[in-house]
Amino acid sequence: MRKFVGHLVEVETAGQPPEPVTVIWKERRWEILRVEQTWFDTGHGSLPVTARTWRTRRHRKVYRVLAKDGAYLTLYLDYARPDQKTWHLISIEEPES
Repeated sequence: MRKFVGHLVEVETAGQPPEPVTVIWKERRWEILRVEQTWFDTGHGSLPVTARTWRTRRHRKVYRVLAKDGAYLTLYLDYARPDQKTWHLISIEEPES
């Protein structure tokens, strides 16, 4: 079952371009087995049409990854500010027990 999280997380990256290899949230640590899918989110979310300009556009790269424990994580890198890139965990999908 998928669980919405919506929190900042710590992410260790490797490679070029950098991809997540470890995700840390609270007391949990996920070792990433592989990146399943990536996409860019450059939308405006739920902003009214009159407020949608290039300044209000999102700058996110979303990752769906498979962890070694079988969990699927969906997270994104917010790269709107190059000096302050942040990672956010959107959801966790634990394996059926």
